[in-house]
Order: sequence, then C-alpha cells, then structure tokens
Amino acid sequence: MPIHMKIARSTLGLILVFMSVLAVASGSTNFSYQAEAYLTKLTREEKFSGAVLVATNGNVIFEKGYGLANREHGIANKTDTIFRLASVTKQFTAMCILILQEERKLNVTNLVSQYVEDCPEAWRTITIHHLLTHTSGIPGFTEFPDNMRFERLPTTVAATVGRFRDKPLDFEPETRMRYSNSGYVLLGYIIEKVTGGSYGEFIAERIFRPLGMKQSGYDRPANILPNRAAGYSRLGTKIINCVPFAMDTPHAAGALYSTVEDMLMWDSALYSDRLVSAKTLETMFTPSKNDYCYGWFHGNFGNRPGYGHGGGISGFATQVIRLPNDRVYIVVLSNFDWARSSDIANELSLLMFNTKQ
Repeated sequence: MPIHMKIARSTLGLILVFMSVLAVASGSTNFSYQAEAYLTKLTREEKFSGAVLVATNGNVIFEKGYGLANREHGIANKTDTIFRLASVTKQFTAMCILILQEERKLNVTNLVSQYVEDCPEAWRTITIHHLLTHTSGIPGFTEFPDNMRFERLPTTVAATVGRFRDKPLDFEPETRMRYSNSGYVLLGYIIEKVTGGSYGEFIAERIFRPLGMKQSGYDRPANILPNRAAGYSRLGTKIINCVPFAMDTPHAAGALYSTVEDMLMWDSALYSDRLVSAKTLETMFTPSKNDYCYGWFHGNFGNRPGYGHGGGISGFATQVIRLPNDRVYIVVLSNFDWARSSDIANELSLLMFNTKQ
C-alpha cells in the first residue's frame, strides 16, 4: 500500500475516534444541561430537595445537591449530604444474607423455624428465600393501624417480630408475592442470631468498611452525623419537620443512611467479587414472583431493562436504578418525603437516553 494511503487511513481513524469522543462529550453535556434544568424546576416548585448522581461505567457524569439539608439554618444539600435510605436498605440486608451463605453459616433454603424460638405453626414452611422475595405471606407490620405509635419509640428487633409473629398469614408461602417490611425485619433478626452481634455492626464490618463507604451506616438519631440532612414532610402547602422516628423499628427493612457518592461505591462493588462471588451475585438478581429479586425489583426503568428499588420513610424519599446492559447507575436521595424520587430517577434515565415514553 502506498505510504500516502497509509497516512490517509491512519488520519481517518484518528478523526473517527476524535469525533466519537466529541459525540460522547456532547451527549454528556446535553444530558447535564437537561438534568440541571429539570431538577432546578422541581426544586423551585418545592417538589424536590436532595442529591442526585448519575454514572456510566463507574464514572460520574452528573452529580449535584438541590434545596436545603437544613431549612432552619439555611444549609444546602450537597453530594456528601447524608440521607436515610428507607427501603433501599433491603438490598444491603439481602447482601448480608448472601455473605453468610457463602460462609456456610446459613442457606436461603433454610427454614425460619431454625432461628425463631417457639416458631408459630403457620411459619413452619417459610424459608429465608421466601423472606427475601416477599413470598412468605407474613403480614407487613407497617400496615397495622397502630404502627405509627411504635415508629416513634425505641425498641428491639425481637419486640418488632413479636408484633407480627402471631398474626395469620396473608397467603400460603410461595403462592403469591406481597411486599412486606416484616420479612426483612425478620431477616435482620436472623442475621443477629447467626452472627451473635448487631445487624448494624455486621453490615458496617462486612460491607461499608471494606468498600470505603465512610458516610454510610445504621441510623441512630442520637448520634451526631456531620452533613446529615433533616427530613421534611408537608402539611397542606406548608413544609414542616417530619415526625421523628427512633429507627429501631425499620431495622433491616429501612434503617440505613448513606450519600449518593457512597452509593456509587456500592454499585461498583456489584460488578465485582469484592463481597460475594459472581455466581452468588447472579442469584441476587434472579427475579422471583412479580419480578422481585433479593432486595431489587427487576423491570424497565426509563425504557431500559434493569433493577431498581425505592424507599419512603418519615422525611425522606429515595430511589436507585442500575442498568447493567448500559452500565448506568442513577441514585436520587431526597429529604422531602413527598418527593417522587422514582419518577425523578426514571425521567433522568429517559433524558440520558434521549427517549420519551
């Protein structure tokens, strides 16, 4: 081949690579502009306050805090602001169970009766797998009429289990799926039985510290947490301080806190064997009834197949989405409990892929 043709082909290749880089950069810039406009509008309309992070291939392409972490002192939300995760906690609880399974300290096929003394007869066929997938039939205590009274008070996980252990099942195990916080509190109870320590200590030792998630933990309101966001509710059109929760009741179903930056570390770990093997991770993301996996919903998020989970607790609303096929991660943490964090995360996905439903 003549030398001038080789040079021309080489130059063309470099041009194509450069154009590709420009296209990616342009797309990212365009998304950032649209995301900023969208989130600013929601903040101005008092529909959102919190922090958002979007990443591709583990690299942040958009992150920012919006609104106020503390309205009384005028402190702004930032990307290192701490929020309660609410039910996003469940994916961490599921990972604790899988870690213990890899260590042969339990198995998801084990019966709950192995860990609960004087186990109710109705629970005799319930397994850990049933708890993980919301197919146990155990009624959700958060739907009990008196639940709000308990949420305010310090308690123990054993006492919370006692509130629903003698209730009749909603259905026979494995026959249906109904989302139940009771099942995940019971998983926390089992984790403590097996490890001999607290759920909070185990998750810190086996997940948060190894991954470098220094701004994540089990929420104890009495502890001083730098950068903690205050939670807010709404009374009519007025923003008010949320009802204070002791956080003992949510336990392994919803008592963790984190930041958007720490949550990206968690997502990155789920593409590796840092916590459990690839085979075990596969079981975590295998759908059961109603497309629920272990701590994750499987489905379409912003017109893309993937996994997600939301959470809501007094003062806070959360949503995470991971799209493995596109290697995209979106996390929305809000200290407005009326914020539609799920809709916000889905809209960000749609903006990113430039599609509309």
